[in-house]
Amino acid sequence: MNRENREIVAALRMEFQAMQCSRPLKIESERKLSERLSVGRQRIREVINELVAEGLLIKYEGKGTYISPVVKSGFVNLICSPEIKPNDPFYNRLLMELTTYAAKHCVNLISLTLDSLDNGMPSSPMLLIGRFDEEVLQKIQSVFKHIISFENYPERDDFTQIYFDHYRIGINAAKLIASYGHKKVIHAAGPEKYASAYYRKSGFLRGARKYGLEPLVLESKMNFRGGCELATRVEELIRTKKCTALFAANDWIAIGLIQTLKLKNIDIPGQLSVVGVDNIPLAGEMTPELTTYSLDANAMIAECFALLDAVEMNGGLWNFKKVILQPTLITRDTLTARLN
Repeated sequence: MNRENREIVAALRMEFQAMQCSRPLKIESERKLSERLSVGRQRIREVINELVAEGLLIKYEGKGTYISPVVKSGFVNLICSPEIKPNDPFYNRLLMELTTYAAKHCVNLISLTLDSLDNGMPSSPMLLIGRFDEEVLQKIQSVFKHIISFENYPERDDFTQIYFDHYRIGINAAKLIASYGHKKVIHAAGPEKYASAYYRKSGFLRGARKYGLEPLVLESKMNFRGGCELATRVEELIRTKKCTALFAANDWIAIGLIQTLKLKNIDIPGQLSVVGVDNIPLAGEMTPELTTYSLDANAMIAECFALLDAVEMNGGLWNFKKVILQPTLITRDTLTARLN
């Protein structure tokens, strides 16, 4: 980093640290910062990336850049559901970002399992990663009184929940596909035992009725191979039912499906538009690039630690709440208007 960049980083670091509070604060746009500091946009971009790397700033895709909240919790317990697959893209990203955030903010994560709950710190909050059944939840609650879950439990209101509205994602996907003139559509659904797959499917079918779509549902595993295995059935529906669009429960299904359909000489998006969910890195690197909904793990983490800081400032008083986050649509090459 050159001397001028270091000077700008130092000045903005001091300015933003003075502004830090218990919630994320949005900073000025790159254009406004460039005008205020009388330097080029590229230099401002480099400076912001440096402060993001330090952890002082957080970038939310499609929403802007924010000053990270002040965190005062020294220890946080963490447990992952045994149902989480080792290659699950969303939870892998969430855990990676959570670990990075904690390290940058001097928060000690105590990683636990169901067999090692006694090794945790009951006085510190517990973060739940993934979904747990009722019996397991009760076991965790018998040890930890202050719980934050990154999943939605509609029937529970005795712990904090921060989650993306998967039902709304499904409805929005139906609306999006309808807006491009498609009518006969396919939903490549995941197993209903996964809450995200269940709610995305339910929302999509509700949206399909609302926006006049004619949906057909195919179920598969929520991985690349699951998408590959759907290709023959999807090809048949394209040729016999004249389906022109597909909403996949996640990006891996969509990518496996697209790659296999290309081998069958099905043109994407000419014969079939495809929309996924998760915005995994491969979604923007494949050909054609995948239109998808981005679930920002950083937004969940920022909300989590802002809540923890608010509890600290409130004398340790917890107010259990549900924080519903909305995804960001990333429109790329796999979505096009229906060709008549």
